[in-house]
Amino acid sequence: MGASAVLLWSMSSACVVFAGRQLGVWQFLAITSLIAGLLQIIGYLAMGRPLRSILMPPLKLWLAVVLGFILYLVLYTTGLTTSSTEAQAVGVSLMNYLWPTLAILFTTWLVRGERMHGRLVVSIALSLAGVLLANGREIVLSDAGVSIWPYMLGSAAAVFWAAYCALTSRWRFWAKDYAAAPMGFLIVGTVAAGVCLYRCEWQPMNVRAWWAVLLTALGPWAGGYMLWEMALHRASGTTLGLIGSATPILSTMILIGSFAITSNRGVSDMQVVVLLSASVMIGVAVALGRTPSCKQARLSLET
Repeated sequence: MGASAVLLWSMSSACVVFAGRQLGVWQFLAITSLIAGLLQIIGYLAMGRPLRSILMPPLKLWLAVVLGFILYLVLYTTGLTTSSTEAQAVGVSLMNYLWPTLAILFTTWLVRGERMHGRLVVSIALSLAGVLLANGREIVLSDAGVSIWPYMLGSAAAVFWAAYCALTSRWRFWAKDYAAAPMGFLIVGTVAAGVCLYRCEWQPMNVRAWWAVLLTALGPWAGGYMLWEMALHRASGTTLGLIGSATPILSTMILIGSFAITSNRGVSDMQVVVLLSASVMIGVAVALGRTPSCKQARLSLET
């Protein structure tokens, strides 16, 4: 389930950038989130889940709904769609993909049996180095002409999603009977539709925009988030964090490829090398943070 979610998420950044820039943040969120939420409800009902467990999760689980979907989706989508250049969009996506390392870190704090170790410290440092490699020039140099707000939004989204993953892993023994994702999507979609109508930003959609919205809603959002939530109910957050290490690499490759096809500006060859190198660093950081030490491996074999 976790691996399938990662494969679906690898398309998410490209879909959000393409459709979000064309429709605007709120219209994109409104349509995509509502479709994704309804599809997830249909999916859970088809699996025999009671409707009450989908629409009325326990009060404590609403914290996961707020962190993992309401705040995360708004910040993630806004950060990507407001990026001023293609390279910055890839950089913001990589900021968001700090979440696997952060999820492992938060899990060691929140979940019993998970411990901090030296490799995790190295993992965090390597992740930050990857982010700085991808975005350092735009963040540090004042003459670059690029706003730092998309980066701030992308990094905040990473923190909220990592916290959601850690909390869901901590509560998985009872949270498996409920669903947080559908209500999160429905709330985001309803609020975004209201904001879009209030600001008179609703606009007609062409066939390409509809295809992008439907692809995002059906694959990365409805399918990906549903599979990930179900995986968190069955496996440890640190193990799934390791699986998530493939996401920044796959997502970066697809996003750069989509810019090469659809954008006149695209990403320069040097930027491609830098951004792919940064994505590999972040992926390796997650794997390093989860890999047990030799001593831990021996103890596991002995027990």
